[in-house]
Order: sequence, then C-alpha cells, then structure tokens
Amino acid sequence: MPNGDSLEAMELVKQTIRDNSIGKVIDEIGTGPVCFTQNNLNDLRAAMLKGGWTAAQAKAAQFVGTDGYTDLLRIMDIMQKHRLSEEAAADILQNLPQIRVGHY
Repeated sequence: MPNGDSLEAMELVKQTIRDNSIGKVIDEIGTGPVCFTQNNLNDLRAAMLKGGWTAAQAKAAQFVGTDGYTDLLRIMDIMQKHRLSEEAAADILQNLPQIRVGHY
C-alpha cells in the first residue's frame, strides 16, 4: 500500500501529464480569429460540464452554417484526440479567445 509521500508523488506525475496534454492542445489549436461570442463559449462550457462530450457536440451543432463551426469542431477533435477530461476541455472552451490571440 502506498504511503502519503508516494501518493503525493503519483498525483504530481498525473498533474504534470495533464499540464503537458493541455499545453499540446493549446499549441495545436493555434492562434487566429474567434468566431464565437463569450456567451456562446460559456454555453458550450456549461454543456460540457453538465452532459460531457455528447452534450457539447450537440450544443456545437447549433452553430452549423456559421463561420466558426468548422473551427470549433476542429478544436473539439483536438481536445478529444489528446484525451482531455471534460473539465479541462471546458476550461479551454472558456478561455478560447485568450488562447486564439496567444495570451494563454
């Protein structure tokens, strides 16, 4: 059975892996225009936190035909490819404007 120090070390390793994954996602998203309002992104974030990936994708489908729909799908695909948790993906959605201008 692991002791307190080894549990703490395991948590540190897990956090480092999560941080590296988020960094890779942010790098892959890249910079560029954001075609969604903060309210839209907040709605997507809420859907992600409440219903997971399926709910967020359903919410994103409401934007079909808009300039940013394809980009939003690309961003969500990147997050899923890197196996981000729903919480981490929700945080990226909330901070997407800062990420896209290179301030994250």
